[in-house]
Amino acid sequence: MGIVLELYELKNLCRDMAELGAANYAKMVFPAKDLISQREAYKSFGEARVKRWVRQQLVHPTRNGTEKRSKILYSRAELLAIEKTEKIDTYINKL
Repeated sequence: MGIVLELYELKNLCRDMAELGAANYAKMVFPAKDLISQREAYKSFGEARVKRWVRQQLVHPTRNGTEKRSKILYSRAELLAIEKTEKIDTYINKL
């Protein structure tokens, strides 16, 4: 038995993959613009989700400096990738 998706789910997956492709291209061409602050990551993806992804080592934050209070940065492309992966997982495993 294969995976059966509704047409709207397939359309959303295609849109999500195009968005992810654009984010990865932007990361490759303009690496510095891919980085977002922890505050922005929490606002865009939800604080609990980002913290869970970090705990599960699915995303890898970096510090902008060596100080303890240095800004924590995330890759927007990496955050989008795990977000889209979770979405695909819900489509596939709902069956």
